[in-house]
Amino acid sequence: MKKLTLIALALLPLASFAAPPQAFNFSCGKTGGVYSDGNGGVWVDGQKATIKQSSPTYWEATSGKTVISIARSTEGNPEISFTGPNRTHGVCLAEDEVSFAPTAQKTTSAKSGPSFSCAAVTKDSMEDLICQSSTLSAMDLKLTETYKQALVKSHNNSTLKAEQRGWIKGRNECWKEDDKNACLANSYQQRLSELQSKYDIKE
Repeated sequence: MKKLTLIALALLPLASFAAPPQAFNFSCGKTGGVYSDGNGGVWVDGQKATIKQSSPTYWEATSGKTVISIARSTEGNPEISFTGPNRTHGVCLAEDEVSFAPTAQKTTSAKSGPSFSCAAVTKDSMEDLICQSSTLSAMDLKLTETYKQALVKSHNNSTLKAEQRGWIKGRNECWKEDDKNACLANSYQQRLSELQSKYDIKE
């Protein structure tokens, strides 16, 4: 019995050492975004990364020439930084407006719906109209992807985030219009053109 107890105690550090990084969704400036599913999968700018653990609370995720350093924190989000090509480096910041989850996890409905979940939208809201229209859903997806690229190019600019929140509020004012779908489509197209022009984002 004593021998079994000693073996169990010896295995405890190994079990904790094998724990994966916690789930997170961070923006890393020019590097793009990094996403962890909490089960050992980490993606850097949409590409599956190779994980190396050097302590129970520290991992490195490598994708191409980019290395993401992940340090587990007991106070919420982990501490994440990156190093990339040409000696680029910096700190990654928690991102709650854009998901950097891999495309593979978002496909099955290959994307017949918009970038947001339609499960909890209010009936007859602008989000509900977007969910019901394949055209508006496609425009929402395209705008979200463009906004993501703008975030990367702007180094996670807080003004850009505030502008996007303001745009969403303005978009939702389309409920006042007789042709709500046309108003929404026009709103998306204007915002898309604005982001592409300001941040030099190609179609």
